[in-house]
Amino acid sequence: MTVWFTVQLPDAPGSLGRVATALGERGVNITGIVGVAEDTDGALMLTTSDASKTRAAFAELGLPFEEHGDEVPGMEGMTIADLRGR
Repeated sequence: MTVWFTVQLPDAPGSLGRVATALGERGVNITGIVGVAEDTDGALMLTTSDASKTRAAFAELGLPFEEHGDEVPGMEGMTIADLRGR
């Protein structure tokens, strides 16, 4: 099952870098990523190679997140290409 994570990033330099570093230190590969920013609000939606290690990284960073997967209607087998039209 593919798990998509949605996380709100602080509007500060290095926010995305901290997420990528925390995942990389755990040996987690980002397999899909979409970012949306408007003014000072931003959200990152990503899939990774290891959902449990991703949860741990977000917890250590103190970042609240949401998970979406095959159990969410419309998310079955979703890919980045599917998000382009939304």
